[in-house]
Amino acid sequence: MTETSNPRINPQALFDLYFRREYDRLSEQFLQVLSYFERHTHFELLPDILYFVNILTKNFLYLFTQPDYILSDRHVPRFIQLNLTISNLVAISSLKNTDFYLEILRNQPRNFAKILTLYSARNQVKFDRKTLFDANSKLACLWYSVYCDIYRSGLVNPIVHQNLKQHLSYEDERLTEFYHVEDVYFGATYINGNIDRKIKQKINQAIQNNPLFSQLEIRNHPQAKKLAVITALWFSQHSVYRTLAGYIESLQDDYEITLIHLGDTKNYLDIGSFQEIKYINIQNNSLNLDAIRENNFTVAYYPDIGMSAESIFLSNLRIAPIQISGTGHPVSTFGSKIDYFLSGADVEITEKAAENYSERLVLIPGFGAIHKQPNYQRKNPENTSLKFIINCSWFAQKVNYPLLRCLQEIATKSEKEILFRFFSGVALLRKNDFLPFQQDVEAMLGKERVEVVTAKPYQEYMSLMEEGKISIEAYHFGGSNTVADSLYLRKPTVTWSGKKWYNRIGAQMLRAVGLEELIANSRKEYIYLILKLIHDDRYRIKIQKKLQQVDLSKTVFSSEKKHYFKKAINFLVANHQQLQEEKSREAIIIN
Repeated sequence: MTETSNPRINPQALFDLYFRREYDRLSEQFLQVLSYFERHTHFELLPDILYFVNILTKNFLYLFTQPDYILSDRHVPRFIQLNLTISNLVAISSLKNTDFYLEILRNQPRNFAKILTLYSARNQVKFDRKTLFDANSKLACLWYSVYCDIYRSGLVNPIVHQNLKQHLSYEDERLTEFYHVEDVYFGATYINGNIDRKIKQKINQAIQNNPLFSQLEIRNHPQAKKLAVITALWFSQHSVYRTLAGYIESLQDDYEITLIHLGDTKNYLDIGSFQEIKYINIQNNSLNLDAIRENNFTVAYYPDIGMSAESIFLSNLRIAPIQISGTGHPVSTFGSKIDYFLSGADVEITEKAAENYSERLVLIPGFGAIHKQPNYQRKNPENTSLKFIINCSWFAQKVNYPLLRCLQEIATKSEKEILFRFFSGVALLRKNDFLPFQQDVEAMLGKERVEVVTAKPYQEYMSLMEEGKISIEAYHFGGSNTVADSLYLRKPTVTWSGKKWYNRIGAQMLRAVGLEELIANSRKEYIYLILKLIHDDRYRIKIQKKLQQVDLSKTVFSSEKKHYFKKAINFLVANHQQLQEEKSREAIIIN
Protein backbone atom coordinates (compact mmCIF):
# COMPACT_ATOMS: atom_id res chain seq x y z
CA MET A 1 0.00 0.00 0.00
CA THR A 2 1.51 3.35 -1.04
CA GLU A 3 1.07 6.59 0.88
CA THR A 4 -1.45 7.94 -1.62
CA SER A 5 -3.41 4.76 -2.37
CA ASN A 6 -6.63 3.74 -0.71
CA PRO A 7 -6.10 1.11 1.98
CA ARG A 8 -6.70 -2.51 1.13
CA ILE A 9 -6.88 -5.64 3.21
CA ASN A 10 -7.41 -9.24 2.29
CA PRO A 11 -9.15 -11.03 5.18
CA GLN A 12 -8.18 -14.42 3.79
CA ALA A 13 -4.51 -13.39 3.72
CA LEU A 14 -4.76 -12.12 7.29
CA PHE A 15 -6.23 -15.40 8.49
CA ASP A 16 -3.58 -17.33 6.57
CA LEU A 17 -0.88 -15.42 8.47
CA TYR A 18 -2.67 -16.15 11.72
CA PHE A 19 -3.06 -19.89 11.05
CA ARG A 20 0.60 -20.10 9.99
CA ARG A 21 1.46 -18.35 13.27
CA GLU A 22 3.29 -15.60 11.38
CA TYR A 23 2.27 -13.13 14.04
CA ASP A 24 4.88 -10.47 13.30
CA ARG A 25 3.80 -10.26 9.67
CA LEU A 26 0.18 -10.11 10.78
CA SER A 27 0.99 -7.26 13.16
CA GLU A 28 2.82 -5.41 10.42
CA GLN A 29 -0.19 -5.73 8.11
CA PHE A 30 -2.49 -4.32 10.77
CA LEU A 31 -0.09 -1.52 11.68
CA GLN A 32 0.24 -0.53 8.04
CA VAL A 33 -3.47 -0.09 7.44
CA LEU A 34 -4.14 1.49 10.85
CA SER A 35 -1.30 3.95 10.26
CA TYR A 36 -2.96 4.94 7.00
CA PHE A 37 -6.08 5.98 8.92
CA GLU A 38 -3.93 7.78 11.46
CA ARG A 39 -2.57 9.96 8.64
CA HIS A 40 -5.67 10.27 6.44
CA THR A 41 -8.90 11.65 7.89
CA HIS A 42 -12.21 11.06 6.13
CA PHE A 43 -14.86 13.77 6.15
CA GLU A 44 -17.76 11.88 4.62
CA LEU A 45 -18.88 8.37 5.46
CA LEU A 46 -19.42 7.09 1.94
CA PRO A 47 -20.81 3.55 1.59
CA ASP A 48 -17.51 2.15 0.34
CA ILE A 49 -15.63 3.67 3.29
CA LEU A 50 -18.14 2.29 5.80
CA TYR A 51 -17.94 -1.12 4.13
CA PHE A 52 -14.15 -1.10 4.34
CA VAL A 53 -14.09 0.13 7.95
CA ASN A 54 -16.54 -2.59 8.96
CA ILE A 55 -14.42 -5.27 7.27
CA LEU A 56 -11.26 -3.90 8.87
CA THR A 57 -12.59 -3.53 12.42
CA LYS A 58 -14.42 -6.86 12.40
CA ASN A 59 -11.37 -8.82 11.26
CA PHE A 60 -8.83 -6.83 13.25
CA LEU A 61 -10.70 -7.16 16.54
CA TYR A 62 -11.44 -10.84 16.03
CA LEU A 63 -7.83 -11.75 15.31
CA PHE A 64 -6.33 -9.28 17.76
CA THR A 65 -8.24 -10.85 20.65
CA GLN A 66 -7.21 -14.43 19.88
CA PRO A 67 -5.23 -15.68 22.90
CA ASP A 68 -2.54 -17.37 20.82
CA TYR A 69 -1.84 -14.24 18.73
CA ILE A 70 1.16 -12.85 20.60
CA LEU A 71 2.46 -9.32 19.97
CA SER A 72 6.21 -8.91 19.71
CA ASP A 73 7.69 -6.39 22.11
CA ARG A 74 8.82 -4.22 19.20
CA HIS A 75 5.23 -3.86 17.97
CA VAL A 76 3.57 -3.15 21.32
CA PRO A 77 4.30 0.61 21.65
CA ARG A 78 3.06 1.30 18.13
CA PHE A 79 -0.22 -0.53 18.71
CA ILE A 80 -0.78 1.47 21.90
CA GLN A 81 0.01 4.72 20.07
CA LEU A 82 -2.76 3.85 17.62
CA ASN A 83 -5.33 3.67 20.45
CA LEU A 84 -7.26 6.76 19.31
CA THR A 85 -7.19 5.84 15.63
CA ILE A 86 -8.61 2.41 16.48
CA SER A 87 -11.21 3.96 18.79
CA ASN A 88 -12.28 6.39 16.04
CA LEU A 89 -12.50 3.68 13.39
CA VAL A 90 -14.62 1.49 15.65
CA ALA A 91 -16.84 4.49 16.47
CA ILE A 92 -17.36 5.07 12.74
CA SER A 93 -18.11 1.38 12.18
CA SER A 94 -21.26 -0.51 13.02
CA LEU A 95 -19.56 -1.85 16.18
CA LYS A 96 -19.32 1.62 17.85
CA ASN A 97 -16.94 0.58 20.66
CA THR A 98 -14.57 -2.18 21.76
CA ASP A 99 -16.38 -3.14 25.00
CA PHE A 100 -17.19 -6.69 23.87
CA TYR A 101 -13.59 -7.36 22.84
CA LEU A 102 -12.16 -5.93 26.05
CA GLU A 103 -14.36 -8.32 28.00
CA ILE A 104 -12.96 -11.17 25.91
CA LEU A 105 -9.45 -10.00 26.75
CA ARG A 106 -10.10 -9.44 30.45
CA ASN A 107 -9.22 -12.95 31.62
CA GLN A 108 -6.86 -13.98 28.86
CA PRO A 109 -3.16 -14.59 29.52
CA ARG A 110 -0.70 -12.05 28.08
CA ASN A 111 -3.54 -9.58 27.56
CA PHE A 112 -1.89 -6.41 28.87
CA ALA A 113 -0.68 -4.76 25.65
CA LYS A 114 -3.90 -5.64 23.86
CA ILE A 115 -6.01 -4.08 26.60
CA LEU A 116 -3.96 -0.86 26.41
CA THR A 117 -4.46 -0.83 22.65
CA LEU A 118 -8.25 -1.16 22.78
CA TYR A 119 -9.10 0.60 26.06
CA SER A 120 -10.13 4.20 25.31
CA ALA A 121 -12.41 6.82 26.80
CA ARG A 122 -15.24 5.55 24.59
CA ASN A 123 -15.49 2.36 26.62
CA GLN A 124 -18.07 1.71 29.30
CA VAL A 125 -16.21 -1.32 30.62
CA LYS A 126 -13.65 -0.43 33.29
CA PHE A 127 -10.14 -1.53 34.13
CA ASP A 128 -8.43 -0.43 37.32
CA ARG A 129 -5.70 2.07 36.44
CA LYS A 130 -3.55 1.08 39.40
CA THR A 131 -3.57 -2.51 38.20
CA LEU A 132 -2.42 -1.35 34.78
CA PHE A 133 0.47 0.59 36.32
CA ASP A 134 1.31 -2.38 38.53
CA ALA A 135 1.65 -4.58 35.45
CA ASN A 136 4.03 -2.33 33.51
CA SER A 137 4.33 1.31 34.49
CA LYS A 138 6.26 2.36 31.37
CA LEU A 139 3.61 1.08 28.98
CA ALA A 140 0.88 2.37 31.30
CA CYS A 141 2.43 5.85 31.06
CA LEU A 142 2.25 5.63 27.27
CA TRP A 143 -1.37 4.49 27.47
CA TYR A 144 -2.22 7.29 29.93
CA SER A 145 -1.12 9.88 27.37
CA VAL A 146 -2.82 8.37 24.33
CA TYR A 147 -6.04 7.95 26.33
CA CYS A 148 -6.11 11.77 26.70
CA ASP A 149 -5.70 12.29 22.95
CA ILE A 150 -9.43 12.00 22.37
CA TYR A 151 -10.03 15.43 23.97
CA ARG A 152 -10.15 17.09 20.54
CA SER A 153 -13.16 15.14 19.31
CA GLY A 154 -14.65 13.17 22.17
CA LEU A 155 -15.77 15.67 24.81
CA VAL A 156 -19.13 15.92 23.03
CA ASN A 157 -19.82 12.31 24.02
CA PRO A 158 -21.17 11.85 27.58
CA ILE A 159 -19.18 8.66 28.17
CA VAL A 160 -15.93 10.17 26.91
CA HIS A 161 -16.54 13.39 28.82
CA GLN A 162 -16.98 11.56 32.11
CA ASN A 163 -14.15 9.08 31.51
CA LEU A 164 -11.65 11.81 30.67
CA LYS A 165 -12.44 13.73 33.84
CA GLN A 166 -11.91 10.56 35.87
CA HIS A 167 -8.70 9.85 33.95
CA LEU A 168 -7.22 13.26 34.77
CA SER A 169 -8.13 12.80 38.43
CA TYR A 170 -6.11 9.59 38.71
CA GLU A 171 -2.87 10.03 40.65
CA ASP A 172 0.08 7.65 40.58
CA GLU A 173 3.67 8.37 41.54
CA ARG A 174 4.75 6.12 38.66
CA LEU A 175 3.19 8.47 36.12
CA THR A 176 6.49 10.09 35.17
CA GLU A 177 6.62 9.85 31.37
CA PHE A 178 4.33 11.46 28.81
CA TYR A 179 3.95 10.73 25.11
CA HIS A 180 3.14 13.73 22.89
CA VAL A 181 3.25 15.86 26.00
CA GLU A 182 1.57 18.82 24.29
CA ASP A 183 -1.70 16.92 23.87
CA VAL A 184 -1.95 16.01 27.55
CA TYR A 185 -0.77 19.45 28.72
CA PHE A 186 -2.93 21.46 26.30
CA GLY A 187 -5.92 19.14 26.41
CA ALA A 188 -6.19 19.02 30.20
CA THR A 189 -7.79 22.47 30.44
CA TYR A 190 -10.51 21.56 27.94
CA ILE A 191 -11.23 18.32 29.77
CA ASN A 192 -11.58 19.98 33.16
CA GLY A 193 -10.44 23.52 33.88
CA ASN A 194 -10.66 22.89 37.61
CA ILE A 195 -8.15 20.05 37.81
CA ASP A 196 -5.70 20.82 35.00
CA ARG A 197 -3.33 22.25 37.62
CA LYS A 198 -2.48 18.80 39.00
CA ILE A 199 -1.62 17.12 35.72
CA LYS A 200 0.38 20.12 34.48
CA GLN A 201 2.33 20.13 37.73
CA LYS A 202 2.99 16.44 37.15
CA ILE A 203 4.19 17.07 33.60
CA ASN A 204 6.47 19.94 34.62
CA GLN A 205 7.95 17.87 37.42
CA ALA A 206 8.53 14.93 35.10
CA ILE A 207 10.37 17.18 32.65
CA GLN A 208 12.51 18.78 35.34
CA ASN A 209 13.37 15.40 36.89
CA ASN A 210 14.36 13.81 33.60
CA PRO A 211 18.14 13.20 33.83
CA LEU A 212 18.72 14.13 30.20
CA PHE A 213 16.74 17.34 30.56
CA SER A 214 18.40 18.36 33.82
CA GLN A 215 21.78 18.11 32.10
CA LEU A 216 20.85 20.73 29.51
CA GLU A 217 22.96 23.80 30.13
CA ILE A 218 21.98 27.35 29.23
CA ARG A 219 24.70 29.98 29.68
CA ASN A 220 23.00 33.33 30.03
CA HIS A 221 24.91 36.64 30.12
CA PRO A 222 22.06 39.14 30.37
CA GLN A 223 22.35 42.50 28.68
CA ALA A 224 19.92 45.33 29.29
CA LYS A 225 17.21 45.74 26.65
CA LYS A 226 17.74 42.26 25.18
CA LEU A 227 14.41 40.43 24.95
CA ALA A 228 13.39 37.14 23.35
CA VAL A 229 9.90 36.33 22.07
CA ILE A 230 9.48 32.54 22.08
CA THR A 231 6.64 31.00 20.07
CA ALA A 232 5.75 28.70 17.18
CA LEU A 233 2.87 30.90 16.05
CA TRP A 234 4.10 34.33 14.97
CA PHE A 235 2.22 34.71 11.68
CA SER A 236 -0.62 37.00 10.73
CA GLN A 237 -3.53 34.55 10.61
CA HIS A 238 -2.88 32.90 13.96
CA SER A 239 -4.84 33.97 17.03
CA VAL A 240 -1.69 34.29 19.16
CA TYR A 241 -0.19 36.81 16.76
CA ARG A 242 -3.48 38.64 16.26
CA THR A 243 -3.84 39.38 19.97
CA LEU A 244 -0.24 39.99 21.07
CA ALA A 245 1.67 41.48 18.13
CA GLY A 246 0.61 44.97 19.20
CA TYR A 247 2.37 44.54 22.52
CA ILE A 248 5.62 43.46 20.88
CA GLU A 249 5.42 46.42 18.50
CA SER A 250 5.35 48.72 21.55
CA LEU A 251 8.84 47.52 22.54
CA GLN A 252 10.60 48.17 19.23
CA ASP A 253 12.07 51.57 20.07
CA ASP A 254 13.51 50.55 23.44
CA TYR A 255 14.38 46.85 23.19
CA GLU A 256 16.46 44.68 20.91
CA ILE A 257 14.06 41.83 20.24
CA THR A 258 14.86 38.34 18.99
CA LEU A 259 12.20 35.95 17.72
CA ILE A 260 12.86 32.38 18.77
CA HIS A 261 10.72 30.32 16.45
CA LEU A 262 9.74 26.89 17.71
CA GLY A 263 9.27 23.92 15.43
CA ASP A 264 9.70 23.53 11.70
CA THR A 265 10.97 26.49 9.68
CA LYS A 266 8.18 28.59 8.15
CA ASN A 267 8.54 31.17 5.39
CA TYR A 268 5.49 33.20 6.38
CA LEU A 269 6.53 34.43 9.84
CA ASP A 270 6.14 38.13 10.58
CA ILE A 271 9.66 39.21 11.53
CA GLY A 272 9.12 42.97 11.22
CA SER A 273 9.54 43.66 14.95
CA PHE A 274 12.73 41.63 15.36
CA GLN A 275 16.43 42.29 14.95
CA GLU A 276 17.18 38.57 14.74
CA ILE A 277 15.44 35.22 14.41
CA LYS A 278 16.61 31.92 15.89
CA TYR A 279 15.15 28.44 15.52
CA ILE A 280 14.58 25.69 18.08
CA ASN A 281 12.97 22.35 17.36
CA ILE A 282 12.82 18.77 18.49
CA GLN A 283 15.14 16.55 16.46
CA ASN A 284 15.28 12.79 16.96
CA ASN A 285 13.19 13.14 20.13
CA SER A 286 15.73 15.60 21.55
CA LEU A 287 15.38 19.35 22.07
CA ASN A 288 18.06 21.13 20.03
CA LEU A 289 19.12 24.19 22.04
CA ASP A 290 22.16 25.20 20.00
CA ALA A 291 20.57 28.51 18.96
CA ILE A 292 20.18 29.77 22.55
CA ARG A 293 22.67 27.74 24.55
CA GLU A 294 24.73 30.93 24.83
CA ASN A 295 22.46 33.97 25.04
CA ASN A 296 22.29 37.50 26.42
CA PHE A 297 18.56 37.88 27.04
CA THR A 298 17.33 39.72 30.11
CA VAL A 299 13.71 38.80 29.39
CA ALA A 300 12.19 35.70 27.79
CA TYR A 301 8.56 36.35 26.81
CA TYR A 302 6.32 33.45 25.78
CA PRO A 303 3.13 34.69 24.05
CA ASP A 304 1.76 31.15 24.49
CA ILE A 305 2.85 28.06 26.39
CA GLY A 306 1.29 24.69 25.67
CA MET A 307 0.51 25.02 21.98
CA SER A 308 3.78 23.35 21.00
CA ALA A 309 5.88 20.70 22.70
CA GLU A 310 8.94 22.95 22.47
CA SER A 311 7.24 25.72 24.47
CA ILE A 312 6.43 23.29 27.29
CA PHE A 313 9.98 21.99 27.51
CA LEU A 314 11.58 25.44 27.26
CA SER A 315 9.31 26.87 29.95
CA ASN A 316 10.95 24.42 32.33
CA LEU A 317 14.41 25.86 31.64
CA ARG A 318 15.93 29.10 32.86
CA ILE A 319 16.71 30.86 29.58
CA ALA A 320 16.73 34.39 30.98
CA PRO A 321 16.63 35.96 34.46
CA ILE A 322 13.05 37.16 33.86
CA GLN A 323 10.55 34.81 32.22
CA ILE A 324 7.01 35.86 31.34
CA SER A 325 3.98 34.18 29.77
CA GLY A 326 1.15 35.91 27.93
CA THR A 327 -2.47 35.29 27.02
CA GLY A 328 -1.86 33.58 23.66
CA HIS A 329 -2.83 30.40 25.49
CA PRO A 330 -4.38 31.99 28.58
CA VAL A 331 -3.69 29.27 31.13
CA SER A 332 -1.06 29.03 33.83
CA THR A 333 1.83 26.63 33.34
CA PHE A 334 1.28 25.49 36.95
CA GLY A 335 4.82 24.73 37.95
CA SER A 336 7.30 25.62 35.23
CA LYS A 337 10.16 28.13 35.44
CA ILE A 338 7.99 31.06 34.37
CA ASP A 339 8.06 33.98 36.82
CA TYR A 340 5.14 36.15 35.70
CA PHE A 341 1.87 35.88 33.80
CA LEU A 342 1.04 39.18 32.07
CA SER A 343 -2.69 39.75 31.61
CA GLY A 344 -5.41 42.40 31.52
CA ALA A 345 -6.81 44.17 34.56
CA ASP A 346 -10.17 44.64 32.84
CA VAL A 347 -10.62 40.86 32.52
CA GLU A 348 -8.97 39.09 35.44
CA ILE A 349 -10.44 38.65 38.92
CA THR A 350 -7.59 40.10 40.97
CA GLU A 351 -8.49 38.14 44.09
CA LYS A 352 -8.07 34.84 42.22
CA ALA A 353 -4.47 35.49 41.17
CA ALA A 354 -2.99 32.71 43.33
CA GLU A 355 -5.82 30.29 42.55
CA ASN A 356 -5.61 30.71 38.78
CA TYR A 357 -1.84 31.05 38.35
CA SER A 358 1.35 29.56 39.73
CA GLU A 359 3.17 32.55 38.22
CA ARG A 360 2.92 36.02 39.77
CA LEU A 361 0.07 37.72 37.95
CA VAL A 362 0.91 41.10 36.40
CA LEU A 363 -2.07 43.20 35.35
CA ILE A 364 -2.00 46.06 32.87
CA PRO A 365 -4.96 48.24 31.83
CA GLY A 366 -7.13 46.70 29.14
CA PHE A 367 -7.85 43.19 27.93
CA GLY A 368 -4.37 41.71 28.24
CA ALA A 369 -4.54 41.54 24.44
CA ILE A 370 -4.54 44.00 21.55
CA HIS A 371 -6.94 42.60 18.99
CA LYS A 372 -5.94 43.33 15.41
CA GLN A 373 -8.80 44.40 13.19
CA PRO A 374 -9.68 41.58 10.78
CA ASN A 375 -8.32 41.79 7.26
CA TYR A 376 -11.75 41.26 5.77
CA GLN A 377 -14.19 43.45 3.88
CA ARG A 378 -17.73 42.89 5.10
CA LYS A 379 -20.13 41.87 2.33
CA ASN A 380 -23.45 42.02 4.21
CA PRO A 381 -24.94 39.19 2.12
CA GLU A 382 -28.67 38.86 1.64
CA ASN A 383 -30.08 36.15 3.87
CA THR A 384 -31.31 33.28 1.70
CA SER A 385 -31.29 30.46 4.24
CA LEU A 386 -34.62 29.14 5.48
CA LYS A 387 -32.92 28.30 8.77
CA PHE A 388 -31.79 30.53 11.61
CA ILE A 389 -28.01 30.05 11.46
CA ILE A 390 -26.13 30.27 14.76
CA ASN A 391 -22.38 30.72 14.54
CA CYS A 392 -20.53 28.40 16.91
CA SER A 393 -16.96 29.43 16.15
CA TRP A 394 -15.45 26.89 18.51
CA PHE A 395 -12.44 24.70 17.97
CA ALA A 396 -13.72 21.16 18.45
CA GLN A 397 -12.05 20.70 21.84
CA LYS A 398 -14.21 23.55 23.19
CA VAL A 399 -17.40 21.63 22.44
CA ASN A 400 -18.38 19.46 25.39
CA TYR A 401 -21.36 17.42 26.50
CA PRO A 402 -22.80 19.93 29.04
CA LEU A 403 -22.59 22.66 26.38
CA LEU A 404 -24.37 20.44 23.86
CA ARG A 405 -27.11 19.86 26.41
CA CYS A 406 -27.65 23.64 26.41
CA LEU A 407 -27.86 23.69 22.62
CA GLN A 408 -30.25 20.74 22.72
CA GLU A 409 -32.58 22.66 25.02
CA ILE A 410 -32.34 25.73 22.78
CA ALA A 411 -33.20 23.65 19.71
CA THR A 412 -36.15 22.03 21.48
CA LYS A 413 -37.59 25.37 22.64
CA SER A 414 -36.92 27.29 19.44
CA GLU A 415 -39.93 28.23 17.34
CA LYS A 416 -37.68 28.60 14.31
CA GLU A 417 -35.68 26.05 12.37
CA ILE A 418 -32.12 26.28 13.66
CA LEU A 419 -28.78 25.42 12.12
CA PHE A 420 -25.83 25.28 14.50
CA ARG A 421 -22.77 25.94 12.34
CA PHE A 422 -19.69 24.64 14.15
CA PHE A 423 -16.36 26.04 12.99
CA SER A 424 -14.05 23.32 14.28
CA GLY A 425 -10.79 24.66 12.82
CA VAL A 426 -7.87 22.27 12.48
CA ALA A 427 -8.85 20.28 15.58
CA LEU A 428 -10.47 17.38 13.69
CA LEU A 429 -7.88 16.84 10.96
CA ARG A 430 -5.94 14.12 12.78
CA LYS A 431 -6.46 10.40 13.36
CA ASN A 432 -9.97 10.38 11.84
CA ASP A 433 -11.41 12.57 14.58
CA PHE A 434 -13.93 14.26 12.28
CA LEU A 435 -16.63 11.64 11.69
CA PRO A 436 -16.99 10.48 15.33
CA PHE A 437 -17.30 14.13 16.41
CA GLN A 438 -19.88 14.88 13.75
CA GLN A 439 -21.88 11.76 14.54
CA ASP A 440 -21.95 12.49 18.28
CA VAL A 441 -23.06 16.10 17.74
CA GLU A 442 -25.74 15.06 15.26
CA ALA A 443 -26.99 12.40 17.66
CA MET A 444 -27.51 15.10 20.30
CA LEU A 445 -28.91 17.93 18.18
CA GLY A 446 -30.35 16.22 15.11
CA LYS A 447 -28.58 15.89 11.78
CA GLU A 448 -30.74 18.57 10.18
CA ARG A 449 -29.59 21.13 12.77
CA VAL A 450 -25.83 20.59 12.47
CA GLU A 451 -23.12 21.70 10.08
CA VAL A 452 -19.47 21.07 10.97
CA VAL A 453 -17.01 23.26 9.08
CA THR A 454 -13.35 22.29 9.22
CA ALA A 455 -10.39 24.65 8.72
CA LYS A 456 -11.02 27.26 6.03
CA PRO A 457 -8.95 30.15 4.66
CA TYR A 458 -9.74 33.22 6.76
CA GLN A 459 -11.68 35.01 4.01
CA GLU A 460 -13.90 31.99 3.46
CA TYR A 461 -14.39 31.49 7.20
CA MET A 462 -15.50 35.11 7.67
CA SER A 463 -17.80 34.89 4.66
CA LEU A 464 -19.54 31.88 6.21
CA MET A 465 -19.73 33.69 9.56
CA GLU A 466 -21.55 36.56 7.83
CA GLU A 467 -24.35 34.16 6.95
CA GLY A 468 -25.08 33.60 10.64
CA LYS A 469 -27.85 35.50 12.40
CA ILE A 470 -26.09 35.47 15.77
CA SER A 471 -22.93 34.12 17.35
CA ILE A 472 -22.61 32.33 20.67
CA GLU A 473 -19.55 31.67 22.81
CA ALA A 474 -18.45 28.29 24.11
CA TYR A 475 -18.15 27.42 27.79
CA HIS A 476 -16.11 26.63 29.87
CA PHE A 477 -13.33 27.63 27.47
CA GLY A 478 -14.57 30.67 25.61
CA GLY A 479 -13.20 32.73 22.77
CA SER A 480 -11.13 35.85 22.22
CA ASN A 481 -10.45 36.33 18.50
CA THR A 482 -13.65 34.50 17.63
CA VAL A 483 -15.71 36.97 19.65
CA ALA A 484 -13.76 39.84 18.09
CA ASP A 485 -14.52 38.41 14.63
CA SER A 486 -18.23 38.21 15.44
CA LEU A 487 -18.37 41.77 16.70
CA TYR A 488 -16.45 42.98 13.65
CA LEU A 489 -19.20 41.39 11.53
CA ARG A 490 -21.77 43.13 13.78
CA LYS A 491 -23.29 39.86 14.88
CA PRO A 492 -25.25 39.88 18.15
CA THR A 493 -23.05 37.69 20.35
CA VAL A 494 -23.90 35.89 23.58
CA THR A 495 -21.05 35.11 25.98
CA TRP A 496 -20.96 33.06 29.18
CA SER A 497 -18.78 34.61 31.82
CA GLY A 498 -16.72 32.52 34.25
CA LYS A 499 -13.80 33.05 36.61
CA LYS A 500 -10.77 32.77 34.30
CA TRP A 501 -9.40 34.92 31.49
CA TYR A 502 -10.39 32.38 28.85
CA ASN A 503 -14.07 32.59 29.83
CA ARG A 504 -14.11 36.30 30.71
CA ILE A 505 -12.44 38.02 27.74
CA GLY A 506 -15.50 37.68 25.49
CA ALA A 507 -17.74 39.20 28.14
CA GLN A 508 -15.34 42.11 28.62
CA MET A 509 -15.42 42.87 24.89
CA LEU A 510 -19.22 43.05 25.11
CA ARG A 511 -18.90 45.51 27.98
CA ALA A 512 -16.53 47.58 25.87
CA VAL A 513 -19.17 47.97 23.15
CA GLY A 514 -22.03 48.60 25.59
CA LEU A 515 -23.68 45.19 25.27
CA GLU A 516 -23.39 43.90 28.81
CA GLU A 517 -26.98 42.72 28.45
CA LEU A 518 -25.73 39.81 26.30
CA ILE A 519 -23.43 38.44 29.01
CA ALA A 520 -24.73 35.28 30.68
CA ASN A 521 -23.52 34.27 34.12
CA SER A 522 -25.27 30.91 34.28
CA ARG A 523 -26.64 28.13 32.11
CA LYS A 524 -30.16 29.47 32.53
CA GLU A 525 -29.18 32.97 31.42
CA TYR A 526 -27.21 31.62 28.46
CA ILE A 527 -30.20 29.69 27.12
CA TYR A 528 -32.59 32.58 27.81
CA LEU A 529 -30.47 35.16 25.95
CA ILE A 530 -29.98 32.95 22.91
CA LEU A 531 -33.70 32.15 22.68
CA LYS A 532 -34.52 35.85 23.04
CA LEU A 533 -32.30 36.69 20.07
CA ILE A 534 -33.89 33.86 18.08
CA HIS A 535 -37.50 34.79 18.78
CA ASP A 536 -37.48 38.56 19.24
CA ASP A 537 -36.63 39.99 15.82
CA ARG A 538 -37.04 43.59 16.96
CA TYR A 539 -34.64 43.06 19.84
CA ARG A 540 -32.06 41.36 17.62
CA ILE A 541 -32.26 44.16 15.04
CA LYS A 542 -31.86 46.73 17.82
CA ILE A 543 -28.65 45.01 18.94
CA GLN A 544 -27.39 44.93 15.35
CA LYS A 545 -28.03 48.65 14.91
CA LYS A 546 -26.23 49.37 18.16
CA LEU A 547 -23.21 47.42 16.91
CA GLN A 548 -23.33 49.33 13.62
CA GLN A 549 -22.99 52.58 15.55
CA VAL A 550 -20.08 51.49 17.77
CA ASP A 551 -16.59 52.59 16.76
CA LEU A 552 -14.82 49.26 17.15
CA SER A 553 -11.43 50.84 16.42
CA LYS A 554 -11.76 52.67 19.74
CA THR A 555 -13.10 49.71 21.71
CA VAL A 556 -12.48 46.08 20.73
CA PHE A 557 -9.67 46.90 18.29
CA SER A 558 -8.14 49.81 20.16
CA SER A 559 -4.36 49.83 20.55
CA GLU A 560 -4.15 52.90 22.76
CA LYS A 561 -3.23 50.84 25.84
CA LYS A 562 -0.45 48.80 24.26
CA HIS A 563 2.23 51.04 25.82
CA TYR A 564 1.33 49.60 29.22
CA PHE A 565 2.95 46.36 28.10
CA LYS A 566 6.29 48.13 27.75
CA LYS A 567 5.69 49.82 31.08
CA ALA A 568 5.15 46.41 32.70
CA ILE A 569 8.32 44.98 31.13
CA ASN A 570 10.32 47.99 32.32
CA PHE A 571 8.91 47.60 35.83
CA LEU A 572 9.71 43.90 36.01
CA VAL A 573 13.26 44.45 34.75
CA ALA A 574 13.85 47.18 37.33
CA ASN A 575 12.25 45.36 40.26
CA HIS A 576 12.61 41.64 39.57
CA GLN A 577 15.02 40.86 42.39
CA GLN A 578 12.89 42.64 44.98
CA LEU A 579 9.73 40.99 43.68
CA GLN A 580 11.34 37.55 43.96
CA GLU A 581 12.39 38.24 47.54
CA GLU A 582 8.83 39.27 48.46
CA LYS A 583 7.51 35.77 47.63
CA SER A 584 4.06 37.34 47.36
CA ARG A 585 1.18 35.75 45.45
CA GLU A 586 -0.76 38.99 45.07
CA ALA A 587 -1.24 40.47 41.63
CA ILE A 588 1.07 43.28 40.53
CA ILE A 589 -0.94 46.22 39.20
CA ILE A 590 0.61 48.43 36.51
CA ASN A 591 -1.06 51.81 36.02
